[in-house]
Amino acid sequence: MQEEDRKALRSNREALLRDLEAKRVASLLYSREIFSEEDKDSVNAKSTPAEQREEVLDILPRKGPKAFSVFCNVLHEVTPHLEALLRPIQEDDEGIDGPGSTAPIPASGVPSENNDQADAKLFNFGGGGSAAKSSANTIDNDTIYKMNKSTRGIAVIINNKDFLRSSGMDRYPRNGTDVDRDALAKLFRALKFDVRIYNNQTRAEIRRITKEMAITNHSPYDAFIFSILTHGEEGVIYGTDGTMAIKDLTAIFKDCATLVGKPKMFFFQACQGHEYMDGMDVTDAPQQGSKVSVPAEADFVYAYSTVPGYYSWRNSVNGSWFIQSLTKVFEENAERMDILRMLTRVNAMVSTYKSRTGEYYSDSKRQVSSVVSMLRKELYFFPENVTDQS
Repeated sequence: MQEEDRKALRSNREALLRDLEAKRVASLLYSREIFSEEDKDSVNAKSTPAEQREEVLDILPRKGPKAFSVFCNVLHEVTPHLEALLRPIQEDDEGIDGPGSTAPIPASGVPSENNDQADAKLFNFGGGGSAAKSSANTIDNDTIYKMNKSTRGIAVIINNKDFLRSSGMDRYPRNGTDVDRDALAKLFRALKFDVRIYNNQTRAEIRRITKEMAITNHSPYDAFIFSILTHGEEGVIYGTDGTMAIKDLTAIFKDCATLVGKPKMFFFQACQGHEYMDGMDVTDAPQQGSKVSVPAEADFVYAYSTVPGYYSWRNSVNGSWFIQSLTKVFEENAERMDILRMLTRVNAMVSTYKSRTGEYYSDSKRQVSSVVSMLRKELYFFPENVTDQS
Protein backbone atom coordinates (compact mmCIF):
# COMPACT_ATOMS: atom_id res chain seq x y z
CA MET A 1 0.00 0.00 0.00
CA GLN A 2 1.30 3.44 -0.92
CA GLU A 3 2.17 5.92 1.81
CA GLU A 4 -0.56 8.39 0.77
CA ASP A 5 -3.14 5.60 1.18
CA ARG A 6 -1.76 4.71 4.60
CA LYS A 7 -1.98 8.39 5.52
CA ALA A 8 -5.64 8.51 4.45
CA LEU A 9 -6.38 5.53 6.68
CA ARG A 10 -4.55 7.08 9.63
CA SER A 11 -6.19 10.50 9.30
CA ASN A 12 -9.66 8.96 9.13
CA ARG A 13 -9.08 6.16 11.63
CA GLU A 14 -11.40 7.63 14.27
CA ALA A 15 -14.37 7.69 11.88
CA LEU A 16 -13.54 4.21 10.59
CA LEU A 17 -13.34 2.84 14.12
CA ARG A 18 -16.73 4.37 14.86
CA ASP A 19 -18.73 3.28 11.79
CA LEU A 20 -16.92 0.44 10.01
CA GLU A 21 -18.96 -2.76 9.57
CA ALA A 22 -15.89 -4.86 10.20
CA LYS A 23 -17.18 -8.40 9.73
CA ARG A 24 -18.98 -7.58 6.50
CA VAL A 25 -16.02 -5.62 5.16
CA ALA A 26 -13.63 -8.44 6.03
CA SER A 27 -15.87 -10.93 4.22
CA LEU A 28 -16.00 -8.76 1.11
CA LEU A 29 -12.25 -8.18 1.16
CA TYR A 30 -11.80 -11.97 1.37
CA SER A 31 -14.15 -12.52 -1.58
CA ARG A 32 -12.05 -10.07 -3.62
CA GLU A 33 -8.80 -11.78 -2.70
CA ILE A 34 -7.40 -8.96 -0.57
CA PHE A 35 -7.84 -10.68 2.78
CA SER A 36 -6.84 -14.30 3.25
CA GLU A 37 -9.12 -16.73 5.00
CA GLU A 38 -6.86 -16.40 8.02
CA ASP A 39 -7.31 -12.61 7.96
CA LYS A 40 -11.08 -12.93 7.82
CA ASP A 41 -11.13 -15.46 10.65
CA SER A 42 -8.87 -13.23 12.71
CA VAL A 43 -11.40 -10.39 12.44
CA ASN A 44 -14.35 -12.64 13.24
CA ALA A 45 -12.57 -14.09 16.26
CA LYS A 46 -12.45 -10.72 18.03
CA SER A 47 -15.02 -10.51 20.80
CA THR A 48 -16.32 -6.95 20.27
CA PRO A 49 -17.14 -4.83 17.20
CA ALA A 50 -14.53 -2.29 18.29
CA GLU A 51 -11.83 -4.95 18.34
CA GLN A 52 -13.00 -6.25 14.95
CA ARG A 53 -12.63 -2.78 13.44
CA GLU A 54 -9.16 -2.42 14.93
CA GLU A 55 -8.17 -5.73 13.40
CA VAL A 56 -9.37 -4.78 9.91
CA LEU A 57 -7.44 -1.52 10.03
CA ASP A 58 -4.32 -3.22 11.37
CA ILE A 59 -4.33 -5.92 8.67
CA LEU A 60 -5.23 -3.74 5.71
CA PRO A 61 -1.98 -1.72 5.29
CA ARG A 62 -0.04 -4.98 4.89
CA LYS A 63 -2.11 -6.29 1.97
CA GLY A 64 -0.42 -4.82 -1.09
CA PRO A 65 -0.92 -1.96 -3.60
CA LYS A 66 -4.52 -2.84 -4.58
CA ALA A 67 -5.81 -3.09 -1.03
CA PHE A 68 -6.74 0.56 -0.56
CA SER A 69 -8.68 0.84 -3.82
CA VAL A 70 -10.57 -2.38 -3.18
CA PHE A 71 -11.27 -1.32 0.40
CA CYS A 72 -12.80 1.94 -0.90
CA ASN A 73 -14.92 -0.02 -3.38
CA VAL A 74 -16.20 -2.17 -0.52
CA LEU A 75 -17.02 0.92 1.53
CA HIS A 76 -18.91 2.26 -1.49
CA GLU A 77 -21.25 -0.72 -1.16
CA VAL A 78 -21.45 -0.85 2.63
CA THR A 79 -20.95 2.64 4.10
CA PRO A 80 -20.58 5.29 1.36
CA HIS A 81 -19.94 8.14 3.78
CA LEU A 82 -16.71 6.42 4.88
CA GLU A 83 -15.63 5.99 1.26
CA ALA A 84 -16.24 9.70 0.74
CA LEU A 85 -13.78 10.47 3.55
CA LEU A 86 -11.05 8.41 1.92
CA ARG A 87 -11.52 9.49 -1.71
CA PRO A 88 -14.13 12.27 -1.80
CA ILE A 89 -13.47 13.28 -5.43
CA GLN A 90 -12.70 10.15 -7.37
CA GLU A 91 -15.73 8.00 -6.66
CA ASP A 92 -18.44 9.65 -4.62
CA ASP A 93 -21.66 7.70 -4.46
CA GLU A 94 -24.19 8.99 -6.98
CA GLY A 95 -27.82 8.34 -7.64
CA ILE A 96 -30.24 9.41 -10.33
CA ASP A 97 -33.57 11.03 -9.62
CA GLY A 98 -35.59 8.86 -11.94
CA PRO A 99 -37.35 5.50 -11.90
CA GLY A 100 -34.78 3.17 -10.36
CA SER A 101 -36.39 0.14 -11.95
CA THR A 102 -35.21 1.27 -15.37
CA ALA A 103 -31.57 2.12 -14.70
CA PRO A 104 -28.68 1.31 -12.36
CA ILE A 105 -27.50 3.68 -9.65
CA PRO A 106 -24.04 4.79 -10.83
CA ALA A 107 -21.05 5.96 -8.87
CA SER A 108 -19.73 9.28 -10.06
CA GLY A 109 -16.95 11.78 -9.52
CA VAL A 110 -17.54 15.52 -9.43
CA PRO A 111 -15.25 18.52 -9.92
CA SER A 112 -13.27 19.33 -6.80
CA GLU A 113 -14.60 22.87 -6.59
CA ASN A 114 -18.16 21.52 -6.19
CA ASN A 115 -17.40 18.45 -4.13
CA ASP A 116 -18.07 19.63 -0.57
CA GLN A 117 -21.34 21.48 -0.45
CA ALA A 118 -22.83 19.76 2.61
CA ASP A 119 -21.24 22.28 4.98
CA ALA A 120 -22.28 25.47 3.20
CA LYS A 121 -20.92 28.80 4.38
CA LEU A 122 -23.27 31.08 6.25
CA PHE A 123 -24.85 33.55 3.88
CA ASN A 124 -24.54 37.26 4.54
CA PHE A 125 -26.92 38.98 2.15
CA GLY A 126 -28.40 42.45 2.38
CA GLY A 127 -25.62 43.87 4.50
CA GLY A 128 -26.90 47.40 3.96
CA GLY A 129 -23.56 48.97 3.05
CA SER A 130 -23.18 52.52 1.76
CA ALA A 131 -23.58 51.48 -1.87
CA ALA A 132 -26.87 49.80 -1.07
CA LYS A 133 -28.25 52.81 0.80
CA SER A 134 -27.22 55.30 -1.86
CA SER A 135 -29.13 53.47 -4.60
CA ALA A 136 -32.26 52.55 -2.63
CA ASN A 137 -34.28 55.48 -3.93
CA THR A 138 -33.37 54.99 -7.59
CA ILE A 139 -35.05 51.62 -8.23
CA ASP A 140 -37.12 51.58 -11.42
CA ASN A 141 -40.33 49.77 -10.47
CA ASP A 142 -41.27 49.43 -14.15
CA THR A 143 -38.27 47.20 -14.87
CA ILE A 144 -37.43 45.66 -11.48
CA TYR A 145 -39.76 43.66 -9.23
CA LYS A 146 -40.44 45.23 -5.85
CA MET A 147 -38.61 43.28 -3.16
CA ASN A 148 -38.55 45.26 0.07
CA LYS A 149 -40.74 43.48 2.61
CA SER A 150 -38.95 42.34 5.76
CA THR A 151 -40.15 38.84 4.88
CA ARG A 152 -39.95 38.53 1.10
CA GLY A 153 -42.41 35.67 0.93
CA ILE A 154 -43.06 32.02 1.68
CA ALA A 155 -40.60 29.39 0.42
CA VAL A 156 -41.91 25.82 0.27
CA ILE A 157 -39.49 22.87 0.22
CA ILE A 158 -40.94 19.41 -0.43
CA ASN A 159 -38.28 16.79 0.19
CA ASN A 160 -39.12 13.21 -0.82
CA LYS A 161 -36.49 10.70 0.24
CA ASP A 162 -38.36 7.45 0.96
CA PHE A 163 -41.10 6.06 -1.26
CA LEU A 164 -44.02 3.70 -0.73
CA ARG A 165 -44.34 0.39 -2.53
CA SER A 166 -47.30 1.72 -4.55
CA SER A 167 -44.96 4.20 -6.26
CA GLY A 168 -42.68 1.47 -7.61
CA MET A 169 -39.76 3.44 -6.15
CA ASP A 170 -39.59 1.94 -2.67
CA ARG A 171 -36.24 0.30 -3.45
CA TYR A 172 -34.68 3.61 -4.49
CA PRO A 173 -34.43 6.06 -1.58
CA ARG A 174 -32.98 9.43 -2.59
CA ASN A 175 -29.91 9.38 -0.35
CA GLY A 176 -28.31 12.81 -0.09
CA THR A 177 -31.55 14.75 -0.54
CA ASP A 178 -31.53 15.94 3.08
CA VAL A 179 -28.29 17.78 2.30
CA ASP A 180 -30.09 19.54 -0.57
CA ARG A 181 -33.07 20.34 1.67
CA ASP A 182 -30.89 21.89 4.36
CA ALA A 183 -28.82 23.87 1.84
CA LEU A 184 -31.96 25.30 0.24
CA ALA A 185 -33.50 26.13 3.62
CA LYS A 186 -30.35 28.01 4.64
CA LEU A 187 -30.29 29.88 1.32
CA PHE A 188 -33.98 30.84 1.34
CA ARG A 189 -33.81 32.07 4.92
CA ALA A 190 -30.80 34.20 4.02
CA LEU A 191 -32.87 35.62 1.15
CA LYS A 192 -35.45 36.64 3.82
CA PHE A 193 -38.11 34.03 3.02
CA ASP A 194 -40.31 32.19 5.50
CA VAL A 195 -39.27 28.58 4.87
CA ARG A 196 -41.81 25.74 5.14
CA ILE A 197 -40.34 22.22 4.91
CA TYR A 198 -42.37 19.08 4.16
CA ASN A 199 -40.71 15.66 4.12
CA ASN A 200 -41.94 12.52 2.33
CA GLN A 201 -45.21 13.78 0.90
CA THR A 202 -47.76 11.72 -1.03
CA ARG A 203 -49.52 13.07 -4.11
CA ALA A 204 -52.56 14.04 -2.06
CA GLU A 205 -50.37 15.82 0.48
CA ILE A 206 -48.51 17.72 -2.26
CA ARG A 207 -51.85 18.82 -3.76
CA ARG A 208 -53.04 19.91 -0.32
CA ILE A 209 -49.87 21.99 0.22
CA THR A 210 -50.15 23.67 -3.18
CA LYS A 211 -53.85 24.45 -2.69
CA GLU A 212 -53.17 25.88 0.76
CA MET A 213 -50.40 28.06 -0.66
CA ALA A 214 -52.64 29.19 -3.53
CA ILE A 215 -55.39 30.39 -1.17
CA THR A 216 -52.97 31.95 1.31
CA ASN A 217 -53.03 35.74 1.47
CA HIS A 218 -49.68 36.77 -0.04
CA SER A 219 -50.45 40.49 0.22
CA PRO A 220 -47.81 41.02 2.95
CA TYR A 221 -45.15 39.48 0.68
CA ASP A 222 -43.24 40.33 -2.50
CA ALA A 223 -42.68 36.86 -3.99
CA PHE A 224 -43.20 33.10 -3.64
CA ILE A 225 -40.87 30.09 -3.93
CA PHE A 226 -41.84 26.47 -4.46
CA SER A 227 -39.18 23.76 -4.62
CA ILE A 228 -39.48 19.99 -4.77
CA LEU A 229 -36.78 17.36 -4.46
CA THR A 230 -37.98 13.97 -5.69
CA HIS A 231 -37.86 11.32 -8.39
CA GLY A 232 -39.36 12.20 -11.76
CA GLU A 233 -39.99 11.35 -15.38
CA GLU A 234 -40.68 13.60 -18.33
CA GLY A 235 -43.45 16.01 -17.35
CA VAL A 236 -44.15 14.34 -14.00
CA ILE A 237 -42.80 14.20 -10.48
CA TYR A 238 -43.22 11.55 -7.79
CA GLY A 239 -45.12 11.84 -4.57
CA THR A 240 -44.13 9.06 -2.23
CA ASP A 241 -47.02 6.99 -3.59
CA GLY A 242 -46.86 7.72 -7.35
CA THR A 243 -46.63 10.35 -10.07
CA MET A 244 -48.37 13.64 -10.74
CA ALA A 245 -48.10 16.07 -13.64
CA ILE A 246 -45.90 19.12 -13.12
CA LYS A 247 -48.34 21.31 -15.07
CA ASP A 248 -51.17 20.37 -12.69
CA LEU A 249 -49.06 21.43 -9.73
CA THR A 250 -47.98 24.79 -11.14
CA ALA A 251 -51.38 25.65 -12.67
CA ILE A 252 -52.90 26.06 -9.22
CA PHE A 253 -50.89 29.24 -8.65
CA LYS A 254 -52.15 30.98 -11.79
CA ASP A 255 -55.42 31.77 -10.03
CA CYS A 256 -53.90 33.17 -6.83
CA ALA A 257 -55.07 36.80 -6.77
CA THR A 258 -52.56 37.96 -4.14
CA LEU A 259 -49.63 36.67 -6.24
CA VAL A 260 -50.65 38.44 -9.44
CA GLY A 261 -47.78 40.60 -10.68
CA LYS A 262 -45.36 39.07 -8.17
CA PRO A 263 -42.52 36.71 -9.10
CA LYS A 264 -43.24 33.02 -8.54
CA MET A 265 -40.12 30.82 -8.55
CA PHE A 266 -40.19 27.04 -9.00
CA PHE A 267 -37.18 24.77 -8.52
CA PHE A 268 -37.37 21.10 -9.53
CA GLN A 269 -34.68 18.57 -8.58
CA ALA A 270 -35.92 15.46 -10.40
CA CYS A 271 -35.24 13.35 -13.46
CA GLN A 272 -37.16 14.24 -16.60
CA GLY A 273 -36.60 11.08 -18.61
CA HIS A 274 -34.60 7.90 -19.05
CA GLU A 275 -31.67 9.03 -21.20
CA TYR A 276 -28.09 9.66 -20.13
CA MET A 277 -26.81 12.98 -21.47
CA ASP A 278 -23.67 13.09 -23.58
CA GLY A 279 -23.88 16.84 -24.17
CA MET A 280 -26.26 19.46 -25.50
CA ASP A 281 -26.89 23.20 -25.53
CA VAL A 282 -29.90 24.80 -23.89
CA THR A 283 -31.19 28.21 -25.00
CA ASP A 284 -33.16 30.50 -22.73
CA ALA A 285 -36.85 30.88 -23.39
CA PRO A 286 -37.71 34.38 -24.69
CA GLN A 287 -39.00 36.74 -22.05
CA GLN A 288 -42.35 38.44 -22.25
CA GLY A 289 -42.39 42.18 -22.71
CA SER A 290 -44.02 44.41 -20.10
CA LYS A 291 -47.79 44.81 -20.45
CA VAL A 292 -50.37 46.84 -18.65
CA SER A 293 -52.66 43.84 -18.08
CA VAL A 294 -50.88 40.84 -16.63
CA PRO A 295 -51.34 37.51 -18.47
CA ALA A 296 -52.12 34.48 -16.30
CA GLU A 297 -48.82 32.86 -17.30
CA ALA A 298 -46.72 35.93 -16.46
CA ASP A 299 -44.24 36.34 -13.61
CA PHE A 300 -43.29 32.67 -13.39
CA VAL A 301 -39.75 31.29 -13.62
CA TYR A 302 -39.07 27.54 -13.66
CA ALA A 303 -35.63 26.07 -12.99
CA TYR A 304 -35.26 22.36 -13.71
CA SER A 305 -32.27 20.26 -12.70
CA THR A 306 -32.16 18.73 -16.18
CA VAL A 307 -33.82 19.06 -19.59
CA PRO A 308 -36.76 16.89 -20.78
CA GLY A 309 -35.81 13.31 -21.52
CA TYR A 310 -32.75 13.04 -19.28
CA TYR A 311 -31.62 11.76 -15.92
CA SER A 312 -30.68 14.11 -13.09
CA TRP A 313 -27.66 13.16 -10.98
CA ARG A 314 -27.54 13.22 -7.20
CA ASN A 315 -24.63 12.56 -4.83
CA SER A 316 -25.66 10.54 -1.77
CA VAL A 317 -23.14 12.34 0.44
CA ASN A 318 -23.02 15.90 -0.90
CA GLY A 319 -26.41 16.30 -2.56
CA SER A 320 -27.45 16.80 -6.17
CA TRP A 321 -25.35 18.51 -8.83
CA PHE A 322 -28.13 21.05 -9.42
CA ILE A 323 -28.79 22.08 -5.82
CA GLN A 324 -25.06 22.19 -5.03
CA SER A 325 -24.57 24.55 -7.96
CA LEU A 326 -27.69 26.61 -7.21
CA THR A 327 -26.75 27.31 -3.60
CA LYS A 328 -23.13 28.09 -4.48
CA VAL A 329 -24.02 30.52 -7.27
CA PHE A 330 -26.73 32.25 -5.24
CA GLU A 331 -24.46 32.48 -2.20
CA GLU A 332 -21.83 34.28 -4.22
CA ASN A 333 -24.08 36.55 -6.30
CA ALA A 334 -27.61 37.00 -4.91
CA GLU A 335 -26.83 40.24 -3.16
CA ARG A 336 -26.44 42.14 -6.44
CA MET A 337 -27.26 39.86 -9.40
CA ASP A 338 -30.65 39.14 -10.97
CA ILE A 339 -32.04 35.62 -10.92
CA LEU A 340 -31.78 34.87 -14.64
CA ARG A 341 -28.07 35.70 -14.73
CA MET A 342 -27.56 33.50 -11.68
CA LEU A 343 -29.52 30.60 -13.16
CA THR A 344 -27.46 30.86 -16.34
CA ARG A 345 -24.36 30.49 -14.17
CA VAL A 346 -26.01 27.51 -12.49
CA ASN A 347 -26.45 25.94 -15.94
CA ALA A 348 -22.76 26.49 -16.61
CA MET A 349 -21.67 24.99 -13.30
CA VAL A 350 -23.90 21.91 -13.60
CA SER A 351 -22.51 21.30 -17.08
CA THR A 352 -18.98 20.92 -15.65
CA TYR A 353 -19.90 17.75 -13.76
CA LYS A 354 -19.12 14.36 -15.30
CA SER A 355 -20.06 10.89 -14.13
CA ARG A 356 -17.32 8.35 -13.60
CA THR A 357 -18.98 4.96 -13.16
CA GLY A 358 -16.75 2.51 -15.01
CA GLU A 359 -19.84 1.26 -16.87
CA TYR A 360 -20.08 1.91 -20.60
CA TYR A 361 -23.73 3.00 -20.44
CA SER A 362 -23.31 5.60 -17.69
CA ASP A 363 -19.66 6.64 -17.60
CA SER A 364 -18.64 10.21 -18.51
CA LYS A 365 -22.26 11.37 -18.75
CA ARG A 366 -23.23 15.00 -18.33
CA GLN A 367 -26.13 17.14 -17.23
CA VAL A 368 -27.31 20.68 -17.81
CA SER A 369 -30.08 22.40 -15.93
CA SER A 370 -32.83 24.30 -17.73
CA VAL A 371 -34.55 27.64 -17.16
CA VAL A 372 -37.97 28.69 -18.45
CA SER A 373 -38.84 32.32 -17.72
CA MET A 374 -42.02 34.28 -18.07
CA LEU A 375 -40.74 37.10 -15.89
CA ARG A 376 -41.72 40.58 -17.07
CA LYS A 377 -39.14 42.41 -14.99
CA GLU A 378 -35.67 41.86 -13.61
CA LEU A 379 -35.77 39.91 -10.37
CA TYR A 380 -33.26 40.91 -7.71
CA PHE A 381 -33.54 39.60 -4.17
CA PHE A 382 -31.92 42.83 -2.91
CA PRO A 383 -32.79 45.52 -5.46
CA GLU A 384 -31.58 48.24 -3.10
CA ASN A 385 -28.05 47.06 -3.87
CA VAL A 386 -28.42 47.45 -7.63
CA THR A 387 -26.44 50.41 -8.95
CA ASP A 388 -26.45 49.67 -12.70
CA GLN A 389 -29.94 49.65 -14.22
CA SER A 390 -28.99 50.59 -17.76
